[in-house]
Amino acid sequence: MWEGRAEASGGHCHVNWCTVSQPISLGGLGVRDMERAGLALRLRWLWYSRTDQDRTWSGFELQFTQQDHCLFFASTFMIAGDGRTDRLWKDRWIDGCSVSQIAPKLYACVSKRRQKATSIVDGLHAHCWAHDIHSVIGIRDLGQYLVLWRKVEQFALTDQPDHIIWRWNASGTYFTKSCYLSLFHGSRPCGA
Repeated sequence: MWEGRAEASGGHCHVNWCTVSQPISLGGLGVRDMERAGLALRLRWLWYSRTDQDRTWSGFELQFTQQDHCLFFASTFMIAGDGRTDRLWKDRWIDGCSVSQIAPKLYACVSKRRQKATSIVDGLHAHCWAHDIHSVIGIRDLGQYLVLWRKVEQFALTDQPDHIIWRWNASGTYFTKSCYLSLFHGSRPCGA
């Protein structure tokens, strides 16, 4: 790739790293991009922390970056059933949206601890979700409150367990390969 030499610099490189590391379907050589592969593997832990509580590490507080959480949030959605495992404030359980998307000003009035701790079933019981809002809300916030109230009122829990869906494959289950390839969405084929 580099004019048959062990050392290459400047104009001697025939192919740049972005081209080499793209999937073959995009005209690359299919060499793994370690940064993207690492991100895909970290998201695997996020997936398992939500889907497999029998893992030996399930009680640990794993550390993830904001980028990890954002990609996971964009790549998954919830189908709420009994509401025991989905988080009322964080997860995308209302028509594929989260409360932070529907009512961002209200979401900002809820403590981080409550955002992490409140399950859907706990929040819906006797409208306890409204008690999590600890701030004076203004006129504009009141509109968001009423929209959220209406959506929550229309929602009905079932006796099925909550289910998380991975967007990037037909089965809805996380696979590292599907995550890695999803990181190339929006890329153009080389030479295009």
